[in-house]
Amino acid sequence: MNWVGLQMLRNDKAKFLAMILAVAMAVFLMQNQAAILASILTMTASQIRDVQDADIWVTEPDIECFDQVKPMRDIALHKVRGLDGVDWAAPMLKVDALARPHNGKLNTVTILGVDDSTLVGLPCKMRLGNAADIRQIDCALIDPGGYALFFPGQALELGKTIRIHDRRLRIVGISEASPPFSGLPVLHTTRSLATALNRGEERMTSFILAKSSCRTNPSEVCERIATATGLRARTTDQFSHDSMVFYGNQGIPTLFIVTIAIGLVVGASITGQTFLMFVKENSRHLAMLKVVGTTGRQLGAMIAAQAGLVLVIGSCIGTGIAALICEVVRKQPFLRGLFLPWEIALITVATLCLVTGGAVFISFRHVQRLEPATVFR
Repeated sequence: MNWVGLQMLRNDKAKFLAMILAVAMAVFLMQNQAAILASILTMTASQIRDVQDADIWVTEPDIECFDQVKPMRDIALHKVRGLDGVDWAAPMLKVDALARPHNGKLNTVTILGVDDSTLVGLPCKMRLGNAADIRQIDCALIDPGGYALFFPGQALELGKTIRIHDRRLRIVGISEASPPFSGLPVLHTTRSLATALNRGEERMTSFILAKSSCRTNPSEVCERIATATGLRARTTDQFSHDSMVFYGNQGIPTLFIVTIAIGLVVGASITGQTFLMFVKENSRHLAMLKVVGTTGRQLGAMIAAQAGLVLVIGSCIGTGIAALICEVVRKQPFLRGLFLPWEIALITVATLCLVTGGAVFISFRHVQRLEPATVFR
């Protein structure tokens, strides 16, 4: 019986194609918007997760995300280093400054100054060059997005310079730093150089990066640091979560949720309405099946098979388009953080299946009310 139902669906090519396109566009719209939202929220913690050496971040008590900067006194670093459970601690300085390449445009950059001796806080992967070269005089690493912004259309090359205030910084490496939420170029350099570029500020420690001892729980160490110093200490996962929650409460997700809901409603309504029209137009054929002894359960399975085929084909097409667009857009330097999580693909398809299932149930109720005599009218 399922084969008969699929043949009925295949013979009505116009409605078959319309339902597939409706499902595909709904799945694409929902997955595309959900992927952008997930990527944006992930980028709010990208610079936090780039630091693989440390597992504890110490900040001022009122700091809620990485982009908020309130410098601490240098004595805080010594207090953290002296606590039980802390293996080591290193400072990091975050500075926003204006930079300009030779004969180029002026742009705002984010400078991350890492500890001169340990270089804790540098990206783990490099696209070009050696990260340790920032110990040279007036040298820095730049992310691919920043390089493309300062030197558009030029191949990756070391040795180029940019000017910040009255100092020229030489690019000695292209880092694989994750794209930041702010969209600004990210420069990694030594803390001493970042201090020289941080004009108008006396305190030169934005974050304290610490490593907990092997036999100590990082969360317990964070509590010790907070109790002893009065500062805010969070693990990497906790600080990343704080950043995503902070920006998630700014109203950004609401815009994407509205678009996702529109895609769900439009796709489900068009698919359901078209499927219901298909069932009504084939009422005589369904009544004939009742005449020859087809049970209600068999008719229900046939309708479910028809809807399942439409959902499978449409979902595959929509997911494929969403994944393809993500891969194409990722080639842009500042959009390289865009991705489509498999959880989003699965949830969107499951949600559409549940909503479309309502239309299938209504169609089945219509079939149940059909009288065998309909075939003779």
